[in-house]
Amino acid sequence: MQRFFVNSCDIDQNDLVLTGNNAKHISFSLRMAPGERIAVCDGKGIDYLCEISRFTSDSVFCKVVERKPNEAEPPYRAVLYQALAKGEKMDYIIQKAVEFGVAEIVPFESSRCIAKLREGSAEKKISRWQRIAEEAAKQCGRGFIPTVSEPMSFTQAIRSCGGEGISFMCYESEDQRSVSELERAEKYSFFIGPEGGFSPDEVETARAAGIIPVSLGKRILRTESASGFVLACLSYHNELIKQ
Repeated sequence: MQRFFVNSCDIDQNDLVLTGNNAKHISFSLRMAPGERIAVCDGKGIDYLCEISRFTSDSVFCKVVERKPNEAEPPYRAVLYQALAKGEKMDYIIQKAVEFGVAEIVPFESSRCIAKLREGSAEKKISRWQRIAEEAAKQCGRGFIPTVSEPMSFTQAIRSCGGEGISFMCYESEDQRSVSELERAEKYSFFIGPEGGFSPDEVETARAAGIIPVSLGKRILRTESASGFVLACLSYHNELIKQ
């Protein structure tokens, strides 16, 4: 079933009006007709089963058939601090992280980043990344659209990471603690390095700020696959294992 995100203010009791790109997609791309049903989420964790009642030139009017809490969100909040990756790798990272249950993605630039954001290009990049996050959230049935934050420096990322929950850094040279040893928590904040990894100085800076270096096992993962692996581990530990 086709799925769409709307603002909660677009829902008036049992009536719903879709406009803009949603209406265009339903009317012209999907060529849907009155009587067909769609799934709609208000971005606040409530899903609506809706039946299309009529069309106008720029709107789609629906009746709410059923409403229920979204069941796809994980029982914890995961924030990914992702070093900028070259080419289209960031697109892939964001898409898969959303599918795996991330709540927020914070891009940052570290000393070994190959990719650099040129002045004036950040706004377009963020807009693109946010669209990718939204499409991924639709595809996998999420209850809200994860946020892609503005890129920041490594130092800024370290400073913004503090607070509640568990904060950790994935580091290939760590041999004392594994990601599998992390305790259950309401929030996880974790750092993934660029293609060249983190420098020893960056690891020590993170450690001094209370961010725990952890190993992802015996194999060295690419930057575009590491976050998915971590999120899968968190899901297994917090959702799939019955304790």
